[in-house]
Amino acid sequence: MKLIFSILLIAFPLLGIAQLTFELKGTIGKKISSSLSEGKSVELSSIDYDDFIGSFRAKLLSEGLQETVELKQLDKINFNPLNLREFWQCQYVKTQSFATVLNKGLQYKLRKELEGESLEYLNYCKKNNFIFEDSYLESYIYSLIYKIYPDKLNDGRPGMLNVHITKDLTPNASIFPNGSLFISTGLLSIINSEEELLAVLAHEVAHFVLDHSIDNINAVVERQKRAEFWAGFATLAAASVEIYSAMNNKYYNPGALTINTAILAYGLAESVGQRFGLKYSRKQEIEADKCASELLKFIKINPTALSSALSKIKKHCIENGNYLALSGEGTHPSIDDRINAIGQPIEFNDVNYDRTISFVNTFNAELEFYNQHYTACKVLSERNVKSNVATEEDYIMLAMVNIFMYDNTEKNNEALKYLNTAKQIAVYPSIKLPKHEAIVLIRLKKYEEAKSCLSKYRELLDGEMKNILKNATNGDESVLKSFLYNEVEWTQKMIYKLRAF
Repeated sequence: MKLIFSILLIAFPLLGIAQLTFELKGTIGKKISSSLSEGKSVELSSIDYDDFIGSFRAKLLSEGLQETVELKQLDKINFNPLNLREFWQCQYVKTQSFATVLNKGLQYKLRKELEGESLEYLNYCKKNNFIFEDSYLESYIYSLIYKIYPDKLNDGRPGMLNVHITKDLTPNASIFPNGSLFISTGLLSIINSEEELLAVLAHEVAHFVLDHSIDNINAVVERQKRAEFWAGFATLAAASVEIYSAMNNKYYNPGALTINTAILAYGLAESVGQRFGLKYSRKQEIEADKCASELLKFIKINPTALSSALSKIKKHCIENGNYLALSGEGTHPSIDDRINAIGQPIEFNDVNYDRTISFVNTFNAELEFYNQHYTACKVLSERNVKSNVATEEDYIMLAMVNIFMYDNTEKNNEALKYLNTAKQIAVYPSIKLPKHEAIVLIRLKKYEEAKSCLSKYRELLDGEMKNILKNATNGDESVLKSFLYNEVEWTQKMIYKLRAF
């Protein structure tokens, strides 16, 4: 699903002329000149660069007459946006983000190159199973985009806004120069409300509107060559082959491979961030935060939704030892600085939001479990239970947390209860459920019942092996076959062992 639009608010009737045209109305708050007195209604019609005086000039219309003023005089005008289009016009003018376009033009060659590389990166992510597929969730995020951005804005820049969800526990969101917006499963689970998600999206859209990435790329004198960049990408791709096999297999537990996934994701984030100009400065982050806060006010949402999202990211960073993100890097503002500038948040929690992202919570819970973050796994699974949308995977994860963290009669019975609930749901039955049940029953010294569960597990394994051998078309099933062979061997030996109890 794609939302096609040209961003910003401005039209370029003649690209050869360094002029941006507007239709932005406001009221003069402080006298500019004898003809532009306080309280007078005006309209900003254009901004251009005056080569003769070497500065930007603004043209204002008032009572049918046009007057040219210095750019700083616009600070004396109270622009009152009536819709989203006009809101973004105001932000574009306030931040003077038009300077690069007026000085360098639209830079179609650079933008076309970045468009191609953005699509190449997306194809890479899809090929290696780094994209989380959930059509319902994607449509939901697109619906939020329309709340913070109009369906059409014209400025002559090519670009499409595409939303993609990445499989990554790290809370992260970024938007490429071509409008490809990536948001991680980790970020979606860390926040707890639609308001916070809107705030995060607004922050990223602000980076895009204000052309921050293009400014950053222009600022780099020696930009990394395309061939060099993609050669480095090929090295990272080689590391993802086994990860793809694991994550694309519903029976195979990622285990320690999730550590490699994290390392790989970090490597991708670093290289991609440099390549696409996503290493924002303190000034750019502050601008994007301010734009997002003002936009939230404009659409009648508490602006501290953004500081709330940042606070939850801060908590995650503390728990995972990412102190660099907390303190800031070089000229990059720290999370605390950003929270203080926006304002201390109120509490944001929404059960409907958890229902919307429940599949993400399940996916992240499984990754957290295999990273041995059992408490985090439990919290995510319980969110789905409380939202009344938990599937068998969530109850299996809760049972597994009990099995790994405790070994007493109370917790073992609780684990068994979770597994029985999973069996009753039967939305998408897990082949491994009888195995987990057998382990709990052994703990409870119910050996005959355990043997019965293991026999059931063996039957399921045999059935899966027959299906694989029947439908095998290439070598992609080798990981699954190896897993099944090992499980059959373990199961048969466990059944034999139970004879001694």
